[in-house]
Amino acid sequence: MEESPLYTQKNFEPEEQGDEWEVSRSRVRLGALIGSGAFGRVHAAQLDLLNGETVTVAAKMLTENASEEEMQDFLREIVMLKHVGSHKHVIRLIACCTKKAPLLALLEHAPRGDLLTLLRAARGKRKDGREEQGSSVTKQVHNDVQGRPEADSEYTNLSDSDPALSDGKQRSEGDKLRTSDHYVAEPALQLDGSMMRDYALQVALGMKHLEERGITHRDLAARNILVDAAGVLKVADFGLSRSGVYVHTRSRPVPLRWLAPESIIHSQYCSASDVWAFAVLLWEIATLGGFPYAELSNYQVPPFLSGGGRLPKPARASHRLYQLMVECWEDNPQDRPTFAQIVDKLNAQKQLYVDLDCIFPPTEDEECLSDFDFNIFLQLKYYFNTIICSVT
Repeated sequence: MEESPLYTQKNFEPEEQGDEWEVSRSRVRLGALIGSGAFGRVHAAQLDLLNGETVTVAAKMLTENASEEEMQDFLREIVMLKHVGSHKHVIRLIACCTKKAPLLALLEHAPRGDLLTLLRAARGKRKDGREEQGSSVTKQVHNDVQGRPEADSEYTNLSDSDPALSDGKQRSEGDKLRTSDHYVAEPALQLDGSMMRDYALQVALGMKHLEERGITHRDLAARNILVDAAGVLKVADFGLSRSGVYVHTRSRPVPLRWLAPESIIHSQYCSASDVWAFAVLLWEIATLGGFPYAELSNYQVPPFLSGGGRLPKPARASHRLYQLMVECWEDNPQDRPTFAQIVDKLNAQKQLYVDLDCIFPPTEDEECLSDFDFNIFLQLKYYFNTIICSVT
């Protein structure tokens, strides 16, 4: 058969049909692997836009051996990201490829990693690189947590019928995926007091947006806050998110140490349970990435919370910050502030919430107001106010 120069053998990939988010796989060029797990991985990628420009994205994808349940969860996450819309402090969905496997979610790229990694990396950078030596919180995380099964993962399994917890000796496949798909493409930021000042407000603004959209995140924690190239914090990882009040109906790994009591015991989630987790996130910020309830096992956390136990005040956190945490940890979800109210509180209080210069034991020329001194101050203030009121 004589070959004709007018024809050639070439397979053309038809353009996928879908909504405005759907793009052809041919426009996505995967790059370096950022993270991986049992059922998925995240790549840095280049997306070719229709106008000829190219943007860098984070391509989150399922592996071909993912189960049907994993696939449905992934598709649900993409739908949730579409509903989230655009906000400065929420990670944005750029596009998706869902018409054939492997599925792709193309997300806004956050090259400076997650907040938890940033906070822990900052520990060794304080005091001009001087070795940390006096923080009881840090020592607790380093010594008590190391070697414990709970330290292997922030997630554990809860039974729908029994709030008892697994001992954590084996991580589930979904657990491995969720703890390893965070962005670590570039070194962490050099933190200082002025940057730390706005962290709580940035996260609160992002969560206020989700609250207004009727979205419950259900996994708010420092590991799920990403930092973009400009140092802006963005709420991310919507794998567990749902719209409105949600009741858990099946057993799966959950972030136990960030859950409100109603979520642990009754598997109920709402914006108020996100407020509880937000306070744990504030505690992470104040401790530069401390591990919540480090002295407790997974089994001990639920009865500790039910009995009124709470995370202790970080040694160098302001009293106003800890008071906000306590308000967010009210037993009754209706007694907790909304994110709109939290934003108002943070806007009204411009002081530095975490004094980074006091994370380490003060030197001879550095003094921090101790809890004892602060209590004396409050007593004196009350005493003088009483005298003034009696005179007037």
